[in-house]
Amino acid sequence: MNQSPLAASPRTPHTVVMVGFEDAQILDITGPLEVFARTSRWLREHARLAIDAYTVELVADEAGPLRTSGGLLLIASRAYRDVSDAQTLLVAGGIGYREAARDSELLEWLRRQLTRVQRLGSICTGAFVLAEAGLLHKRNATTHWAYCDRLASTEPTATVASDCLYTRSGKVYTSAGVTAGMDLALAMVESDWGREVALAVAQELVLFAKRSGAQAQISRELVAQKKGGDRIAALELWILEHLEGDLSVDSLAKRAGMSARQLMRRFSASTGETPARYVLQRRLEAVRRDIEESDLPLKAIARRAGFHSEASMRRAFARSFGSTPETWRVRRAPKQRRARRA
Repeated sequence: MNQSPLAASPRTPHTVVMVGFEDAQILDITGPLEVFARTSRWLREHARLAIDAYTVELVADEAGPLRTSGGLLLIASRAYRDVSDAQTLLVAGGIGYREAARDSELLEWLRRQLTRVQRLGSICTGAFVLAEAGLLHKRNATTHWAYCDRLASTEPTATVASDCLYTRSGKVYTSAGVTAGMDLALAMVESDWGREVALAVAQELVLFAKRSGAQAQISRELVAQKKGGDRIAALELWILEHLEGDLSVDSLAKRAGMSARQLMRRFSASTGETPARYVLQRRLEAVRRDIEESDLPLKAIARRAGFHSEASMRRAFARSFGSTPETWRVRRAPKQRRARRA
């Protein structure tokens, strides 16, 4: 197991504190906290760690029952004002974020915490609470895709990314909506304990994949599924599952039971892209994920994504992302992998 300084000799648990409020989204709270809690259990059971790697806690305006937006009650262990020991501090999102973002006492408390904690972050619309506290000033940030424009208006100095799952700017983190909070928590676990632990925890939580922060919020699979059962939607899903195969227009037309001309017309009308452009973009997205999340050689990455050669993949990648694959990997790779390659 590749270890970070935290993993090398932990003497006390790392304290993760989630700030909730009335009408917070329950998954914004429980999803990330479960990632940290399950990591502690996994490390005890599989790495024989003698202490819990993390302790998790929900706090709110006052201790006691906290009603979430779905109607279920969670129990806040103490008032946020009594917290002085947080190391990772997260702010939940949910439809109650507007009231939380107007709470001057909470905002002032959050400002003070920035100098005290190791990490301070938000889940979903919790980013608006950070913004009102001035904590997103001139930082990269994100939130639920439906609220990104509003966040950009709330904090004009921030660079708001609507096409990623989570961001980091110094010690300040933000995540997209709801389940993206689990992706953010897994990224923190990876930073603390290494990629192998994060992947094992993701597997125990039966997550479909451990997603990188740069992954788009709106998945291509869901877009295709929402279109229903027509032949173009089915073909989109098939393409996503067979990127390494022959995805020429003639081959796709044959699979869809259409002429090449029919396919071109119907595919472009449904997706806004030609079949060739759609295939290229999905292949480049797959390449980007592999570059960010694996140590696979570029030749293998190109082959997995369906490029004829590493050279053709390099040219397409540079045109699309304005960077060589090597430079992209160095800049985006988790610090443990950068250290291993150094």
